[in-house]
Amino acid sequence: MRFILLMLMFLLSACATVDVEPANRALLSKPGFFPAFDTPVNLCAAVPVNDQSTQILAPIAKPGYLKPYTDPSFGTRVIRISNSANNGVHKPLYNTVQAWNADESVLMLFRRGFDSGDYVLLDGHTYEPLGRLDINPADVEEVFWSRLDPNRLFYVSASPSTQSQFFSYDIATNKRSLIKNLAPMCHIGDVARGGGDVFMQSLDDDLFGFRCEAPDGNYRLMSYRISTDELNVVTAGSGNRWDEWTAPMPTPSGRAMWLQGDIVNPQMNAIQYKLDLAEPGEHSDMGLDHNGQDTLYQTVFDPSPNGCNGGTDRGVGHLGIHNLVTGACRPMLTESEGWPYTTSGTHVSAGAYKQPGWVALSSIGYREQLPFLTNQKPATPLFSEIYVVNTNPTKPQICRVAHHRSLGKFAQNGDYPAYFGEPHPSHSPSGTRVVFGSDWQDSGSVDAYVVELPSYRPPVTR
Repeated sequence: MRFILLMLMFLLSACATVDVEPANRALLSKPGFFPAFDTPVNLCAAVPVNDQSTQILAPIAKPGYLKPYTDPSFGTRVIRISNSANNGVHKPLYNTVQAWNADESVLMLFRRGFDSGDYVLLDGHTYEPLGRLDINPADVEEVFWSRLDPNRLFYVSASPSTQSQFFSYDIATNKRSLIKNLAPMCHIGDVARGGGDVFMQSLDDDLFGFRCEAPDGNYRLMSYRISTDELNVVTAGSGNRWDEWTAPMPTPSGRAMWLQGDIVNPQMNAIQYKLDLAEPGEHSDMGLDHNGQDTLYQTVFDPSPNGCNGGTDRGVGHLGIHNLVTGACRPMLTESEGWPYTTSGTHVSAGAYKQPGWVALSSIGYREQLPFLTNQKPATPLFSEIYVVNTNPTKPQICRVAHHRSLGKFAQNGDYPAYFGEPHPSHSPSGTRVVFGSDWQDSGSVDAYVVELPSYRPPVTR
């Protein structure tokens, strides 16, 4: 579960400008050509597939900044792309939030210093710093790249003068534009936001979801469609089937909303499906399946109430797959398939929307497994790992691609919330790279790392 109140700890400046040196500004407005993937790409090419072997975590000192290294267990190329000072943090925003822009020319990280936080932009391929976004969003994890325009992003402001105003922002021109003022829906002391486990907007950048406490003390759940300026509002809490902890989140197609285990229409006045979930609040993300249909990908610890369409595991596994068009359910990476019981601290990213059906995951492990980081004994599969999964049931593929070596919530040496050390992988739109955060065996700081899969190709400039 995300810490929704983190932004209260690290309020950012209200000034909405991008601090970029003039020499780098052209890189933002003229990104290199990055080929679109119009045909399926095997993201597991040249990586061991469906390998369930135990692995010894060979000792590696914290890698140098921008110095690629080869993961000793899996042979992949990994790069530390930030250079945090002691107690500092650089990390992807969250596993459900896109780190790269639409053409992967720019990468965004959250940076936390000694007493404040902000957002830094890196070149999407060389990872050289480009500057910073000086914005004040409603939550530190709620800044959303456009899925269509590489220069555009979206956020809701927490600044007193623009509180609960929903903006788009152009990083090439440093201009923000008001889309919708949500303040009339919200109590003056609360800001519209995505609530628990926020997801991205619809793939056409049209449908968004929010929630906030209203002046009457109730909570308002909101769906908003930009193209029609249609704002739909329902009340959560007492007398309603929905609690106030999260907001309705758009499915990728924009044809429905995910809301606490229900799939509802965008007006939130009709339930299309009640998904077969034991715990709607478990870590999850929405994306497309191999057929391009809306899908919920969830980490599952407890059996589905109705058995998840049958099967030995009753839906339990590192990855539960729920088709949001048919309501069908199936698990992957399960005990019956030879994998361990669902690993603690597992997060999934379904951000590879140009490669439908592929997702990236990270798992941390249980406290009793932490000695594997240093004891030179074979570790349980998926412990402290980043892995990529092809969820197509006709050709399922699991590719273990890196050890992240992060203690996450078990870390003690950094003067920052240990939550920031959770890897929270973000899968790139093309699927060929994964960015994750790591405290590198409780080193006292958190940095961001990128796994470049063998299928990744750098841009062709012209």
